Amino acid sequence: MIREAIRVAMCIAVAAAIAVVPGRPGAEPQPAAPSSASAAAGAQTAKKDRAAHGKSTRHGSPPAPGTRPAKLVNLYNFWTKEWLAVEAGARPPQATLDRFLRDHFTNKPSAMEPKLVDMLVAAAANFRSDVVEIISGFRHPKYNLILRKKGHQVARDSQHSHGTAIDFTIPNVPAQALEAWARAQKLGGVGFYPESGFVHMDTGPIRTWSGE
Repeated sequence: MIREAIRVAMCIAVAAAIAVVPGRPGAEPQPAAPSSASAAAGAQTAKKDRAAHGKSTRHGSPPAPGTRPAKLVNLYNFWTKEWLAVEAGARPPQATLDRFLRDHFTNKPSAMEPKLVDMLVAAAANFRSDVVEIISGFRHPKYNLILRKKGHQVARDSQHSHGTAIDFTIPNVPAQALEAWARAQKLGGVGFYPESGFVHMDTGPIRTWSGE
């Protein structure tokens, strides 16, 4: 009986030893070594991550917790029904501005004077408004001629056709108050259209006039 028990115990010990030998049935699987292709892919991903991180740091750090973000002025194009949010002191990309202020009749953009954005932002800040409604930006010469033929009060060589003028209004601000502010800036031409309820500003010579 004792010999039989010893023989059984020895068999169990041998079986347990075989079970943990790598490569044998029942052994715990070993992790495969990474292939050269996997290593290369990992290195490429890490390189892209570093490049993305480098690009993001060039855009400046986000505002510190608890600080008030920069105030945005929302420009609304009356004809195209489009919006453009502008941060005070930071002009939008030129292509974006040109597209936003494009001629609504021909749908064609033109190079717009960036100072026009500064005028709009300054007007919004003066009247404590976050919305400015654009009545007219770029006016294609073809559309300008059509308006003249229909009897509209537009100049033959309009500043709008040169991308240096803007017609606008500010909600809940009387046109007279907006016109008085625009004249005081002495930045260029100022036109007042009381019946239409908007003001014209351009970067041309300083002059003033009134329309309908």
